[in-house]
Amino acid sequence: MANLTADRRNRMAQILLKNGSIKVGEMAEFFDVSTETIRKDIIYLEKMGIAEKNYGGAIPKVSAVEKPLNEKEWVHADEKAEIAAKAVAMIGEHDTVLLDAGSTTSAIAKQLTIKSDLTIITNSLDAAGILSESNHQVFLCGGKIRRSSHALIGGWLLDRLKNIRANIAFLGSDGFKNQNGPTTVSYDESCVKSWMLRAAEKTYVVADSTKCTTTAQFAYADWADVTGIITAGDHVETLKEMIHNATAVIDATNAK
Repeated sequence: MANLTADRRNRMAQILLKNGSIKVGEMAEFFDVSTETIRKDIIYLEKMGIAEKNYGGAIPKVSAVEKPLNEKEWVHADEKAEIAAKAVAMIGEHDTVLLDAGSTTSAIAKQLTIKSDLTIITNSLDAAGILSESNHQVFLCGGKIRRSSHALIGGWLLDRLKNIRANIAFLGSDGFKNQNGPTTVSYDESCVKSWMLRAAEKTYVVADSTKCTTTAQFAYADWADVTGIITAGDHVETLKEMIHNATAVIDATNAK
């Protein structure tokens, strides 16, 4: 029963974020449950910081408050898989890859397990764990663990990054609405991202297109500083208009 409830709430969150709203009656009919059950689901999603109740249903809650990584992974999971597939296809043979922490970069790590002979440097505990049995050289940069994102941060890590040169880097973002570049909720992580950007020949922001509807406190680059953004989802055209010609926008939607 618990699994059915969790699955329904996950699906409701995906519908909410994709469509921009949900109605209690429509969701009750769609999931074949009572309207009272749907109201309880909306209350749960509101507590999770995903939904905001309105008359007859809910709308997405746009917030700069960071959610734990395990809560982010299932949001826009299909788009993240498409972005990951496009990102992996852009990696050359025997490349050195920088991978920062986040749900989209973890999706990249999962797809990197089917490749071999790369050098992968990451500050993500999750990515390192996913890749630990892969046919790559994997380096986990040392530092202080940031619990919410499972990222390693701090001076030890920055000292290491100053001496690293990579072919390509993939960096996540918490949003960029009304900003000149990608942002993150953590100052410490913004420093790591900035140094990863400097260390790589090519740098791509990886973020589903709904990130153009939200933002966070700390910018870590201007759009002109990055090679491009790999994205997917229903807001790609809005994202393109927002960024204009500042950097390349690569639409990974339905990427194979």
